[in-house]
Amino acid sequence: MPGIPRAIKKELQETGRDRRNLSPQAFDWQANSMGQRSRVARLRADVAYKLLGKQNDRPVELALPAYESLGPTNGTADDQETFSLSHGVLDCPNTQNVVVWLDGDYYGTPDNDDAVSTGDVQVTDPGTGSTVHVFYIPEAAGTLEVEKAADGSTSTSKNLKTVSVKNIHRKNLSEQPEYFEFRDSSDPLEPFVAADMTLDVYVDVPYVTRFEDPDGDGAVATNALLNFTAMQGRDIVSGLKSAVTDAM
Repeated sequence: MPGIPRAIKKELQETGRDRRNLSPQAFDWQANSMGQRSRVARLRADVAYKLLGKQNDRPVELALPAYESLGPTNGTADDQETFSLSHGVLDCPNTQNVVVWLDGDYYGTPDNDDAVSTGDVQVTDPGTGSTVHVFYIPEAAGTLEVEKAADGSTSTSKNLKTVSVKNIHRKNLSEQPEYFEFRDSSDPLEPFVAADMTLDVYVDVPYVTRFEDPDGDGAVATNALLNFTAMQGRDIVSGLKSAVTDAM
């Protein structure tokens, strides 16, 4: 680890650490402001993390679905109904194009298999009057950014990755993986997120994205991808936060 202060390097080596896969469930989520750069996910570090990237052959997986609340379904049980989405559906090779919940019950994929061409979803509600929660990969352009920051700071931050949402949703990540690059030679601590720092995800997209439904029904975006690999320390590393932020 050239360039890392000797005392911090020693403590990093002595502190036990474990490889951890960071998934959507590791983050705190909030809905974005449509059409504005908005933070949608945040991980608050309570120990030291080192994100793994291209040098370790550890790709990132990214997919942030649009969310819509439709319905309620009509008063006839077991009646198949059709609902139109606000955006076209993109055929995503990395996750399910559309996921449906009826209130808090997982429905899965819609009845129809032509949502990509029609922009509609068909659902057969065994009950009546249910809210149809839909999480889908939209045919829409925008940007997604991953950055680290000193907790509570909007100025002490560093961008780690920026992607086109439309491109990342179309790209087959198993054939053309995406990585954190960590190419800043002036910042040997670029992959590190110290305790009391945050790992944040921002989007600027023309649709609402969220991980959980706003009604508290329990519907979640099971087709969301926010998957990174990191080495998670077993303790706080003294001095690491100030060293990381000074290098940013």
